Amino acid sequence: MIEVAKFRLIAGIQPEDVSERNAHFQQHYAYQQDGLLRRTVASGLDGEWIAITWWRSMNDAKRSATEALTSSVAIDFTSMMEPSSVVTDFFKELPG
Repeated sequence: MIEVAKFRLIAGIQPEDVSERNAHFQQHYAYQQDGLLRRTVASGLDGEWIAITWWRSMNDAKRSATEALTSSVAIDFTSMMEPSSVVTDFFKELPG
C-alpha cells in the first residue's frame, strides 16, 4: 500500500525546518510504526511538498494515522502544514 500526502507549508516555515522536523518525525514516530516499509519526503518547485509512505497494509496505515492524532512528535511535524492544503491518497502497488 502506498500513501501519498501532498501539502503546503504555513507561512514562515522554511525548508530547513521541514528537514529537521521530518528527520525527528521519521526517527521517533514513523519508523516506530508496525507495517511501515519506507518513507520519503520531497519538495516541489512550486512550494508543494509530498510525503510518500509504503505500508505493508491499509490497516497499518490507518492505525498509524489514528495514533498520529495523539502523538506529540506527529503533531509537531504536521503543525508545519497548511491544513486546507493537505490531500492524502492511497494506491495499491502492482505485483512484480
